[in-house]
Amino acid sequence: MLGRKKFLGIGVLILISLFFIPMMVFPAEKKVVRIWHTETEPQSVAGFQQIINDFEKLHPDITIKQEALAWGDLEAKLTAALAAGAPPDASHGQAVTCASFYAKGLLRDQEDIAASIGRDNIWEAVRRQCWHDGKYYGIPHSAATSLLIYRKDIFKAKGLKPPETWDEFIKVAEAMMERDKDGRVTRYGLSLPGVGLFINIAVGELTKANSGRLFDLKTGRPLFTSKEVIEVLDFYKKLSATVLPPGWLGHGYLDTFANLATGKAAILYQGYGRGAGYIERYAAKDMANPDHFGVLVKPRGPSGKETAAQIDAEPWMIFKNAKYPEEAAMFLKFFFKEENYIKYLHTVPIHLLPTLKSVRTNPAYQANEMVRRWKEWQDMQYRYFDTGQAKPTLIIDWDDLKLPFGLEILGSGIVPDMVTDAVRGMPSAQAAAKAQARAEELITKLGHKRW
Repeated sequence: MLGRKKFLGIGVLILISLFFIPMMVFPAEKKVVRIWHTETEPQSVAGFQQIINDFEKLHPDITIKQEALAWGDLEAKLTAALAAGAPPDASHGQAVTCASFYAKGLLRDQEDIAASIGRDNIWEAVRRQCWHDGKYYGIPHSAATSLLIYRKDIFKAKGLKPPETWDEFIKVAEAMMERDKDGRVTRYGLSLPGVGLFINIAVGELTKANSGRLFDLKTGRPLFTSKEVIEVLDFYKKLSATVLPPGWLGHGYLDTFANLATGKAAILYQGYGRGAGYIERYAAKDMANPDHFGVLVKPRGPSGKETAAQIDAEPWMIFKNAKYPEEAAMFLKFFFKEENYIKYLHTVPIHLLPTLKSVRTNPAYQANEMVRRWKEWQDMQYRYFDTGQAKPTLIIDWDDLKLPFGLEILGSGIVPDMVTDAVRGMPSAQAAAKAQARAEELITKLGHKRW
């Protein structure tokens, strides 16, 4: 048996333990903030991680976990995550995505982030990407537009003139094709991506360049059977029959840049500033420069009065029902600090143009050698922005973002199927009527029918 003193000693220790253990401080569990974005190039992922590392040093209780997703994968994954009740805390998204999520009440407003950046410092050309009822619900991570990229050396050698209309464009693309002695095509006039997202992008852009609309603004009813949209389908048919390579519908976004850089195609209609980086990597060293690869103003359609381009400027969205929306907002304020933001923009210099006006004039931003070298490409993008000719995917007029079903149309495959049907031989009017019926049915099921 234990002695009385030993027994009392053990009892005292037990009492002390019971009193002090609840008061002991254990390390708090770190907050893991999940951020999804669309900048998948390795240097962008690394640059974004460096900003994350610097933020985490200042906030040791927070871990930022980034995930880089391809453009074509983001919206589907976001929709699935929201349906499962597990959205990321912040994410990129198309303007139509932001409009849809705002209409569903899913987004935290970003008025505090806009205030920290300076509302007047946000470039007017991209302010409305995710602006609803007088508030910011998303601020674009960068700004860019689509570009018509062409082989400048071939164009000059053949004495060609910049095309102003779609018919003139086809003639230029045909003139830039090359055949071997047996008549086989060795260089096609044009390369286009045939994947769904990029067909959605092109149809919106081409419809605007043809003075058409995709939806009636008052009723939301699709206008796919309009003359202007049918002319877009006819244009696709002509391109496919004359200057595009066989099997182009199976070509991805990066395939088209490879085709241009390696001499398999002379023109990209859906080029982007990041193409300068691909050209420097993959074209022959003596050709990987702006003397061989230039940009032209895009042509207008037969019913059009001026050209159009697509805005690639995904806004950051914060999901208010995510686990750590406030911490995500803290990180985005840090991300937009000029010293951090410039490092991010310089990971893809000609494509990631500044959302902030102050950064455009910042000597540290302008000092980038690639920005200087490919200035012609940058200036063309600013031209589209400054003339108001650039709009987001599927958007003809900014007020189209008041329609709450753009995301569902984007993800439905209706527009890409319409183009595919036309290219594969269905009469354009029939392909348009089929798409019209499908779109009307979808909008009705979503409860947004107003016609």
